[in-house]
Amino acid sequence: MKIGSICRRTVITIDSASPLTEAARLMRDSHVGSLVVTTSTPQGPRALGIVTDRDLTINVLSRGLDGAGVTIGDLASDAIASIAEESDLSTAIATMKSAGVRRLLVVNGEQVVSGMVSFDDLMAACAGIINGLADIIRLGAEREVREAAKQQAPQTPPVLLRIPAMGTAGWGTALA
Repeated sequence: MKIGSICRRTVITIDSASPLTEAARLMRDSHVGSLVVTTSTPQGPRALGIVTDRDLTINVLSRGLDGAGVTIGDLASDAIASIAEESDLSTAIATMKSAGVRRLLVVNGEQVVSGMVSFDDLMAACAGIINGLADIIRLGAEREVREAAKQQAPQTPPVLLRIPAMGTAGWGTALA
Protein backbone atom coordinates (compact mmCIF):
# COMPACT_ATOMS: atom_id res chain seq x y z
CA MET A 1 0.00 0.00 0.00
CA LYS A 2 1.43 3.33 -1.08
CA ILE A 3 1.41 6.37 1.22
CA GLY A 4 -0.13 8.45 -1.55
CA SER A 5 -3.27 6.31 -1.32
CA ILE A 6 -3.82 6.90 2.41
CA CYS A 7 -2.47 10.39 3.07
CA ARG A 8 -4.69 13.38 3.61
CA ARG A 9 -4.43 15.67 0.60
CA THR A 10 -5.69 18.78 2.34
CA VAL A 11 -2.81 20.41 4.18
CA ILE A 12 -3.67 23.45 6.26
CA THR A 13 -0.84 25.95 6.57
CA ILE A 14 -0.18 28.92 8.79
CA ASP A 15 2.44 31.64 8.54
CA SER A 16 5.16 31.47 11.18
CA ALA A 17 4.40 35.03 12.37
CA SER A 18 0.76 34.19 13.19
CA PRO A 19 -0.52 34.29 16.77
CA LEU A 20 -1.48 31.13 18.64
CA THR A 21 -5.14 32.09 18.60
CA GLU A 22 -5.08 31.99 14.79
CA ALA A 23 -3.65 28.46 14.90
CA ALA A 24 -6.33 27.31 17.34
CA ARG A 25 -9.06 28.86 15.19
CA LEU A 26 -7.69 27.22 12.02
CA MET A 27 -7.51 23.83 13.72
CA ARG A 28 -11.07 24.14 15.01
CA ASP A 29 -12.55 25.43 11.75
CA SER A 30 -10.67 22.91 9.60
CA HIS A 31 -11.18 19.97 12.00
CA VAL A 32 -7.48 19.13 12.07
CA GLY A 33 -4.98 18.55 14.86
CA SER A 34 -1.93 19.96 13.09
CA LEU A 35 -0.84 22.78 10.82
CA VAL A 36 2.16 23.14 8.57
CA VAL A 37 4.06 26.26 9.58
CA THR A 38 5.36 28.19 6.57
CA THR A 39 7.41 31.22 5.72
CA SER A 40 7.40 33.22 2.52
CA THR A 41 10.38 32.92 0.20
CA PRO A 42 10.95 34.29 -3.31
CA GLN A 43 10.20 30.75 -4.59
CA GLY A 44 6.93 30.62 -2.66
CA PRO A 45 5.92 29.32 0.77
CA ARG A 46 8.42 27.00 2.46
CA ALA A 47 7.57 24.59 5.27
CA LEU A 48 9.41 25.38 8.50
CA GLY A 49 7.76 22.89 10.78
CA ILE A 50 4.54 21.52 12.16
CA VAL A 51 2.46 22.73 15.08
CA THR A 52 -0.09 20.45 16.72
CA ASP A 53 -2.97 20.85 19.11
CA ARG A 54 -0.75 19.03 21.60
CA ASP A 55 1.93 21.72 21.16
CA LEU A 56 -0.65 24.35 22.05
CA THR A 57 -1.67 22.58 25.26
CA ILE A 58 1.59 21.03 26.42
CA ASN A 59 4.05 23.73 25.41
CA VAL A 60 1.92 26.79 26.12
CA LEU A 61 -0.81 26.13 28.65
CA SER A 62 1.08 23.70 30.87
CA ARG A 63 4.04 26.09 31.13
CA GLY A 64 1.81 29.06 31.87
CA LEU A 65 3.16 30.99 28.88
CA ASP A 66 1.41 34.15 27.74
CA GLY A 67 -0.06 33.08 24.41
CA ALA A 68 -0.17 36.69 23.22
CA GLY A 69 3.62 36.93 23.25
CA VAL A 70 4.27 33.67 21.39
CA THR A 71 4.04 33.19 17.65
CA ILE A 72 3.45 29.93 15.84
CA GLY A 73 7.03 30.05 14.56
CA ASP A 74 8.26 30.07 18.19
CA LEU A 75 6.16 27.05 19.03
CA ALA A 76 6.42 24.89 15.89
CA SER A 77 8.45 21.76 15.98
CA ASP A 78 11.27 21.91 13.48
CA ALA A 79 11.44 18.11 13.57
CA ILE A 80 9.79 18.00 10.19
CA ALA A 81 10.09 14.81 8.19
CA SER A 82 8.79 13.90 4.77
CA ILE A 83 8.13 10.81 2.71
CA ALA A 84 7.49 10.20 -0.97
CA GLU A 85 3.97 9.38 -2.15
CA GLU A 86 5.28 6.14 -3.64
CA SER A 87 6.71 4.90 -0.32
CA ASP A 88 5.06 2.02 1.51
CA LEU A 89 3.72 1.68 5.05
CA SER A 90 6.85 0.11 6.47
CA THR A 91 8.97 3.01 5.17
CA ALA A 92 6.57 5.52 6.74
CA ILE A 93 6.68 3.69 10.07
CA ALA A 94 10.48 3.55 10.00
CA THR A 95 10.68 7.25 9.09
CA MET A 96 8.36 8.28 11.93
CA LYS A 97 10.31 6.11 14.34
CA SER A 98 13.72 7.45 13.36
CA ALA A 99 12.57 11.09 13.30
CA GLY A 100 10.57 10.76 16.52
CA VAL A 101 7.44 12.29 14.95
CA ARG A 102 3.79 11.31 14.51
CA ARG A 103 3.22 13.11 11.21
CA LEU A 104 5.03 13.14 7.91
CA LEU A 105 4.69 15.54 5.05
CA VAL A 106 4.05 13.65 1.83
CA VAL A 107 5.89 14.90 -1.24
CA ASN A 108 5.38 14.17 -4.91
CA GLY A 109 8.05 13.46 -7.52
CA GLU A 110 8.95 17.15 -7.72
CA GLN A 111 9.46 17.29 -3.92
CA VAL A 112 6.37 19.48 -3.51
CA VAL A 113 4.18 18.84 -0.47
CA SER A 114 1.10 16.97 -1.66
CA GLY A 115 -0.33 15.75 1.64
CA MET A 116 0.27 14.65 5.19
CA VAL A 117 0.15 11.21 6.78
CA SER A 118 -0.29 10.78 10.51
CA PHE A 119 0.27 7.99 12.99
CA ASP A 120 -3.53 7.53 13.07
CA ASP A 121 -3.63 7.16 9.27
CA LEU A 122 -0.97 4.44 9.45
CA MET A 123 -2.81 2.68 12.28
CA ALA A 124 -6.04 2.66 10.25
CA ALA A 125 -4.24 1.27 7.19
CA CYS A 126 -2.52 -1.42 9.26
CA ALA A 127 -5.82 -2.30 10.96
CA GLY A 128 -7.38 -2.71 7.53
CA ILE A 129 -4.61 -5.08 6.51
CA ILE A 130 -4.95 -7.11 9.72
CA ASN A 131 -8.73 -7.22 9.25
CA GLY A 132 -8.16 -8.57 5.73
CA LEU A 133 -5.90 -11.29 7.13
CA ALA A 134 -8.52 -12.18 9.74
CA ASP A 135 -11.13 -12.39 6.95
CA ILE A 136 -8.97 -14.97 5.17
CA ILE A 137 -9.01 -17.19 8.27
CA ARG A 138 -12.74 -16.65 8.93
CA LEU A 139 -13.78 -17.28 5.32
CA GLY A 140 -11.56 -20.35 5.14
CA ALA A 141 -13.18 -21.79 8.25
CA GLU A 142 -16.66 -21.06 6.86
CA ARG A 143 -15.74 -22.82 3.61
CA GLU A 144 -14.50 -25.85 5.53
CA VAL A 145 -17.75 -26.02 7.53
CA ARG A 146 -19.84 -25.84 4.30
CA GLU A 147 -17.75 -28.57 2.65
CA ALA A 148 -17.99 -30.82 5.72
CA ALA A 149 -21.78 -30.31 5.84
CA LYS A 150 -22.09 -31.37 2.18
CA GLN A 151 -20.12 -34.56 2.87
CA GLN A 152 -22.28 -35.44 5.86
CA ALA A 153 -25.63 -34.69 4.20
CA PRO A 154 -28.25 -37.31 5.10
CA GLN A 155 -29.28 -39.67 2.30
CA THR A 156 -32.72 -40.52 3.74
CA PRO A 157 -35.61 -38.15 4.26
CA PRO A 158 -35.77 -36.62 7.73
CA VAL A 159 -38.02 -38.14 10.38
CA LEU A 160 -40.55 -35.73 11.79
CA LEU A 161 -41.57 -36.08 15.38
CA ARG A 162 -45.14 -35.47 16.34
CA ILE A 163 -45.47 -34.23 19.87
CA PRO A 164 -48.56 -35.67 21.57
CA ALA A 165 -51.05 -33.39 23.20
CA MET A 166 -51.36 -33.37 26.97
CA GLY A 167 -52.95 -36.51 28.32
CA THR A 168 -52.32 -38.70 25.27
CA ALA A 169 -50.24 -41.80 25.45
CA GLY A 170 -47.10 -42.50 23.44
CA TRP A 171 -45.08 -40.93 20.75
CA GLY A 172 -45.59 -41.47 17.10
CA THR A 173 -43.44 -40.71 14.08
CA ALA A 174 -44.40 -39.78 10.59
CA LEU A 175 -42.24 -39.74 7.54
CA ALA A 176 -42.16 -36.58 5.53
